[in-house]
Amino acid sequence: MNGTNKVIGVIVDNDFINDIRVLKEVEILLEFEYEIHVLCFGFIGKEYEEVKGIKTTRIWITQKRKNQLFFFFNRLPIYEGIWRNATAKFILKNEIEVIHTHDLYMAKAVKSGIIKSKRNCPLILDLHENYPEAIQSYNWTKGFPRNILSAPKKWKKKEGRYLKYADKIITLSEKFKIQLWEKYDFLKVEDIFTFANIIDFRKFENFKIDKSIKKKPGTTFFYFGAIAERRGIFDVIKAVTDLQSVTNDINLLIIGPIDKSDKIRFNQVIKSDFISYIPWINLAELLSYLNVADVCLAPFHVNPQHESGVANKIYQYMFGKKPLIVSNCQPQRELIQSFNSGLVFKNQKELKECILYLSNNPKKRIELGENGYKALYKNFDSPAFKEQFNNVYLSL
Repeated sequence: MNGTNKVIGVIVDNDFINDIRVLKEVEILLEFEYEIHVLCFGFIGKEYEEVKGIKTTRIWITQKRKNQLFFFFNRLPIYEGIWRNATAKFILKNEIEVIHTHDLYMAKAVKSGIIKSKRNCPLILDLHENYPEAIQSYNWTKGFPRNILSAPKKWKKKEGRYLKYADKIITLSEKFKIQLWEKYDFLKVEDIFTFANIIDFRKFENFKIDKSIKKKPGTTFFYFGAIAERRGIFDVIKAVTDLQSVTNDINLLIIGPIDKSDKIRFNQVIKSDFISYIPWINLAELLSYLNVADVCLAPFHVNPQHESGVANKIYQYMFGKKPLIVSNCQPQRELIQSFNSGLVFKNQKELKECILYLSNNPKKRIELGENGYKALYKNFDSPAFKEQFNNVYLSL
């Protein structure tokens, strides 16, 4: 069944073109022949190429102004007011029939816009993360007076109210879905769906490998993404450092921006020949660095935020045919174990054992990497997976 003649309005409070999750969902909806309109920000000073098949409406603003307004989200109604008014105009202008908005904090503004438009559009709310937990870990909400002005703890109480605005909800994982259903009596399990943070397969297939990037001697362990205590990177650095007394065949490659609060500590602990650090790369370069890596790492600390879903980097690693070492967060543990694509650790001792084992077993590395690559395509680039996402719309 396709979505011919159904007009979908996708609303996201970024500039859309760099949001991998939203782009992937829109790509699937286009395959089902829905008519897609997107309402998003346009940051003044940037130029945008339109995505084929999508009609985009932009709210033009500077990045700085957007950040300022969002910072005061819980204190001033300006941010929600902008999106309420824009949503109403967007619906009326494009004759939108269904609204699909992204992130918990957008629910009230978008629902208010639907009401203002006087159109009976059902609202799909797509949760990219466990926002009440995630926001408390962001640097811009930490310390006085930022924690007072941004009021991140308010989201613990606001979550239920904002979820009530939605007709259907999409989460990152089955665990997060069940958590919400058990927490809020008004939610029906049949109204909550899951959609993983998968890669854009076609984009990754077109990335080229830069052969000038050379592999270091020995076994290279690779971490890609934001660098922070909660993401377990310091646990990895300690494990690799401790193992230097056992073998000098292990080195660590880290790529990603450093959280401000962890910058001094991180710069102190990476002053070793066996650790290489690159502040950032473009996504198109990732495959080149995966090419020189032997094992990839997702050492996130177990907490409500990391238990809400599987990070996009896991699927990126799998596309590179690399075995994984992951922490015991339930969604990523279950994925890795079901795919037989890596090892799971529960503590520092097990982390070191995993690193040493894969360092000494190149055949096992190849086997686990191939398993992940095959399972990635089988489970997330199949007609069945796309039909599962379309079921959200068919249920309306």
